[in-house]
Amino acid sequence: MATNIFLPVTKVPVDQLLNGDFEYPSGISHAIVVEKLDGKQKIVQYCSEDYHLLENSFIIPKFEEEFSKFFNFERKDRIRDYSKFYIDFILKDKKFGVMEKDDIFPKVRVINSYDSSMRFKYQVGFHRLVCTNGLSIPIDDFKELKFLHTPALGKEESFEEVMKMTSEFLAESSDIAEIYYELSDTKVKNWEYRLEEVIEETDFPVTLFDEAKFILEKELSQLKPKNGVNDWLVYNSLNYILNHSDSFMAKQDKKDKIDQEILSYLINY
Repeated sequence: MATNIFLPVTKVPVDQLLNGDFEYPSGISHAIVVEKLDGKQKIVQYCSEDYHLLENSFIIPKFEEEFSKFFNFERKDRIRDYSKFYIDFILKDKKFGVMEKDDIFPKVRVINSYDSSMRFKYQVGFHRLVCTNGLSIPIDDFKELKFLHTPALGKEESFEEVMKMTSEFLAESSDIAEIYYELSDTKVKNWEYRLEEVIEETDFPVTLFDEAKFILEKELSQLKPKNGVNDWLVYNSLNYILNHSDSFMAKQDKKDKIDQEILSYLINY
C-alpha cells in the first residue's frame, strides 16, 4: 500500500468520466479520483458538487509548519485503500516506560479521508514504539476536534485550538498514563484464557482470537518480560488488531469504542 499521503487527488465531474450519454442518480455529480503510485487512477467515492475535498497536500504541510514552532515531534503516516489517512505527530520530549523496553509517547493524530468514511479531525493519544504495534491509544475523556466535509469547513486551518488541546494533554499525560502502569502491574497466570475472557465480554470480534494470540506471542518473544504476561500485553494484542488488521473492517469511531470497552474491562475485572 502507498505510504505517500500526498498522492494527487481531484474532484472530477462524472460527465468527464463517462463515455457516452448516461444518466446517473442525483447527488453523485462528481467523483473523487486518486492517482496511485503506479500512475493508475482510482475512484474512491462519488459525491455531490458541494463536497469539500480537503487535500493532504494542502493542510498537512501548513499544520506541520505551525506545530513545529511549539513541539519537537516525529511524523509517521499510515494509509488504507488510498482514501483513509492517519498522520501521527509523536511528541518526543516526554515518554513513559510502561515496561522495560516498552515506551509510549504522547501524540497528536490527524485523520482525513477522501471517501467520506471518516471526518477530518485532530485527536490526542499515545504512540507505542514496540515495532509489532505502533500502537494508537485513544483517550476517552479527552476531546477531539472534528470537521465535516462541507464547503464551509475552512476552520481546519485554524490551529489555535489544536495547540491548546495538545498543551492541555501534555500537562495531564502523566496522570492519564497511570492506567497503563496499572495494566502492566496486573499479572496474568493464563493469558490465553484472559484473552478469551476479554473478547467474550466486549464487542471485539471472536473470530479474531487467533490473530490476537499471534500478536501477543510475538511481543512475548520480543520483549521477554521478566515477570511474565500482564494485562498491558493483553490489551496491546487486541489494540493491534483493531488498528492494523485487514481482517477487521470498521469505522474508526467503532474501533475506538471497542478499544475503550477492552480497556475498561481490563481495569475493572
